[in-house]
Amino acid sequence: MLKPKMSTQLEIHSWQEVVQRLTVYPGWQETHRYLSPEEQKYGITIQRLWDILDQAWDETQASSTESSDFSHFLHTYYQHPVWLINAAFSESDENTIRDRLAAVRLITHTQPQKILDFGGGIGTVARLCSITSPDIQVIDLVDITDFRHMIQSYLTDYSNIRVLDRPEPPYDAIISTEVLEHLIDPIKAVVEINGLMRIGGGFAASWSFAPCIKCHLPQNFHLNRLMPWIIRSLGFGFYGFERRGSQVYGYVKHSDVTPTMIKQARLLEWLSRLPLPLDRLLLLMRGF
Repeated sequence: MLKPKMSTQLEIHSWQEVVQRLTVYPGWQETHRYLSPEEQKYGITIQRLWDILDQAWDETQASSTESSDFSHFLHTYYQHPVWLINAAFSESDENTIRDRLAAVRLITHTQPQKILDFGGGIGTVARLCSITSPDIQVIDLVDITDFRHMIQSYLTDYSNIRVLDRPEPPYDAIISTEVLEHLIDPIKAVVEINGLMRIGGGFAASWSFAPCIKCHLPQNFHLNRLMPWIIRSLGFGFYGFERRGSQVYGYVKHSDVTPTMIKQARLLEWLSRLPLPLDRLLLLMRGF
């Protein structure tokens, strides 16, 4: 059984350990056609992972019917077994673990008892929360994937983690790492996140609105410039950030979202499309 390594500061599992746990699931056998025997044994690089995920994107696109809308296509893509390869990489990659731990640190000041891992994949953030703050009563994980039973089994060593079909608010803190860039409407997702939290709760997020992989939706790349301020316009105050492999931002909810706030957020979204250094101007005038 895969046990957390309490003596390892970064709580990294080896590729071999994670794969050993995942091989009991039928979906893992389907990943073998994407991995060479050497990769199956020793793991892959981040660039190789992106290539595999792009290959799965193309395959899903080729098999989609013309009548399928884009949201249906995305749901189908995120059920693809290559996301188990992504899970194995995330659990065994030092840079990924550093990013996730940074997000966990940015919500601990709220002393949360109930946390939501929003779009948590195989549960890397959830298990890091459980390990670093064992007094947390409930850690919920919600993700688009249909591998929920597999994820719950994978996390069976952590009694305070629940894998749910949908959130059960209110939450003291929510963490969303490298999720917003995969969504059709990231601003709508932030509004939803606000509604799931109590006033004073902590929100930690990182994102990559950049064309390194096909499932980073290009219609949202402009948001990379003003996303910190868009989140602030939706009832959050800036708390701090950590710069690891990604830049992870921390916020505190100060109010529920109002229609006026949504209008402000959409205005910032529109402004972010303009070829002007608005991010630098906002940083000079208001900070984060």
